[in-house]
Amino acid sequence: MSRLPRGCTNVGGHLASSMQRCRSEMISLMHSYGYQTFWPSALQLLETAWDRLPSSLRKRLITLNTPFAEPCCLRADITLAAVSYLSSHFSPEERPLRLCYADRIYKTPVRPDTYLEGFQVGAELLGWEGDGADTELIFLLLQSMDMVGVEDSFLVLGDVTFLQDLLFDIDKEIAKALVSALEKGSYAEYYSLLKLGRINTAQAEKLSRVPSLKGNMEILDEAERLLDDRGSLRSLRKILSSLAEMGFKDRIKVDLSLVRELNYYSGPIFDIYTRRHGRSLGGGGRYDGLLSGYGILGQAIGFAIDLELIASFSKYTEVEPSVMIWAGGLSTGDVIAQAEEIRVKGHSIEISWTPSREDSIHLAKMRGLTFWIELPESKVIDMNTGLATNLAKWVE
Repeated sequence: MSRLPRGCTNVGGHLASSMQRCRSEMISLMHSYGYQTFWPSALQLLETAWDRLPSSLRKRLITLNTPFAEPCCLRADITLAAVSYLSSHFSPEERPLRLCYADRIYKTPVRPDTYLEGFQVGAELLGWEGDGADTELIFLLLQSMDMVGVEDSFLVLGDVTFLQDLLFDIDKEIAKALVSALEKGSYAEYYSLLKLGRINTAQAEKLSRVPSLKGNMEILDEAERLLDDRGSLRSLRKILSSLAEMGFKDRIKVDLSLVRELNYYSGPIFDIYTRRHGRSLGGGGRYDGLLSGYGILGQAIGFAIDLELIASFSKYTEVEPSVMIWAGGLSTGDVIAQAEEIRVKGHSIEISWTPSREDSIHLAKMRGLTFWIELPESKVIDMNTGLATNLAKWVE
């Protein structure tokens, strides 16, 4: 019996087809906006990845040595490979660089997940300056969701600079613990930390408001009253205003308790959800600091979403009408020529070469196909009703 390593998976059948169609639609959209396809190496040098990846990913790396005795890890994140590619292949005059990808990633699973590998589709906009690019990328994410039929998707937006400002004068260990509690969604732990007495009353009062700062764009007014620098949420406000102008107001929610690695992300961050699933489908955000780690001045934003999850909620989960064509002993060339005439009319076809008419019909039923065509008799049978139609008439 063929076995796979624990935590690995083969994906085939209808789900694989759905994933491919979603990938094709999304990458095609990115291409039309100037994003170049990117195929990253499956291996990354451990010394490079360790220094530049956020700590939440470092502890999930799957490490190995190459035949050349170089310590490496399987890529846990494609963003790092994209920035490395920008650094080594493009001069400052050629920036910004737009990249899109769909590939596997590998991470040690964290419960309830059990898989070592996943399928990501995403995009990166690297080395840009000025407003607008971050909204562009978020728009493409929402637009791609609509294209594949996940129209009930919505975006939750936050900004790490908000929490960075509130934690600026807080003891580093307490600040780290507070961020960790928010990342886990453990508000009980978060409020317990505020009550330890290691934060002055005024600061604790401000921080106690963070978990409740959720809602629409108006929540930013309340948030800014907690800050010394009222400009900290400028980028987030502009993104929200632009998306509202574009008709996405009802699909955008603000959550200023949304937080990720504060030393990795550098501005607006977001997660995307569908109302049919309780967990995030993926997300992204600004990570300007990663560029500076490569000696590149500028801004960067990207997103990555779970391709398998997207495909399972897409419009391609519905079985499309499809056709089995039984050769019935006709010449190979004649069968393929007639099959091609049917395919170019927009039908998905499968040719059955078995000599047995009964076996061919049985297989069509097992496949769940819609029509079965008996070429020698020029006859089409509707597999749901059993009714027969003349092939020429049916094709037209």
